Amino acid sequence: MEKNEYIEFEMNNEDRFNDLTKLLDLISVSKKSGDYKSDKFWLEKFPNYTLKNYYFADSDLTPKIETCETKEETWHFYSMVEHLVENIDIEFLECKKIGNGKARLEFYSCGYPYGGITGLTMFLKSFDFKATEIDEGGGIYKVEWKNEMEFELKEIKTVANNSYNLLWQKAKSIFNL
Repeated sequence: MEKNEYIEFEMNNEDRFNDLTKLLDLISVSKKSGDYKSDKFWLEKFPNYTLKNYYFADSDLTPKIETCETKEETWHFYSMVEHLVENIDIEFLECKKIGNGKARLEFYSCGYPYGGITGLTMFLKSFDFKATEIDEGGGIYKVEWKNEMEFELKEIKTVANNSYNLLWQKAKSIFNL
């Protein structure tokens, strides 16, 4: 049985959610086909409000808007595109509303390690959607934002090796370990 990973997030703007789903469709098609497109293509497909959350090197093709300064926690735009389209070893499955101002990006990791959730979380944040819960394959985590660009994960449930963990807990109780 396949288990899908996900990122739940606050969905506070319908237009931005529609922009996100359209862009995810383009990314997914590009990933599956191996047609990774040009820098110009991706620069034109990301909405301007998302581009403001990335930095661009002096040698990059740049948008005609002000973007982020280079900081440790800020992603380089073309590195994010490369991460999403070429490097992260996942299949995007669905991005859907789940009610109460929340939505969920579901994906299937093709192998571990698949590239992690930091890039996906910051990609969603560029749409002004803050992750609230993440299942990254090995556990389920509550997302606690330290500031607008940094977050921590607080484990809710361990998923990986769950039967082993249950057996270990039972053995500990039997032998008073």
